[in-house]
Amino acid sequence: MDKNALTWYHVLIIIGMLVSIPYFYLAKGENRKKHLVIFLILLCTSITEVRARQLQLLKINNTLVVNTGYIIIGISLIFLFFYFILNQSKKPLYLWVVYMAWIIINSIYFQTITTTFQNYSWALASLLIIGMCLYFFYSIFSKNQFENINLIAVPEFWVVSFLMFFYASSFLYFISFTFYYDKMDIELYMQLNFLIKIMGSIMYLVMGLAFYAPYIFRNKVE
Repeated sequence: MDKNALTWYHVLIIIGMLVSIPYFYLAKGENRKKHLVIFLILLCTSITEVRARQLQLLKINNTLVVNTGYIIIGISLIFLFFYFILNQSKKPLYLWVVYMAWIIINSIYFQTITTTFQNYSWALASLLIIGMCLYFFYSIFSKNQFENINLIAVPEFWVVSFLMFFYASSFLYFISFTFYYDKMDIELYMQLNFLIKIMGSIMYLVMGLAFYAPYIFRNKVE
């Protein structure tokens, strides 16, 4: 692989994936399934980013790889993660069906999946993910889901917090990019893109480390 193929962004995502691997030997109960889904998200993201970068350097259109890895597989896994952390509620699965239906409609009528990055699908996914994050936080306080448990020792609290942080920011970014690209200063675009990459890499690192939280922080609230 060319020495320029991987940037700091790709390296941090791969590190996030690698540091999550040892937890397979520690996982117990329901955390096994949740951790597996997070690992698959990190693995999928790592493969997608590296392959997209390789194609970019070869000056080959990488849109299909990005749409498949991110828009379809990666975000579908996020819906699955919410299915597990919301006590296997079917609501995330219903939302996933709506999301997949929109991808098909978007591909046919608006943004061809093989040639155009589906930022409309990304925008819808961002809204749905933000909604699920808010519902998770609502469940914590209204249903006392983690009563007498230190929240910073709860892996899903870390994951959901950073999902909320990243997708709220990226939603505004992609909406601005969609409607104001022609008027947007290229320097401003590059700066915003850099900030989104910083937030994304932090999110993936936190995902990789989140399940070690119970071993680092006190579990019970005194």
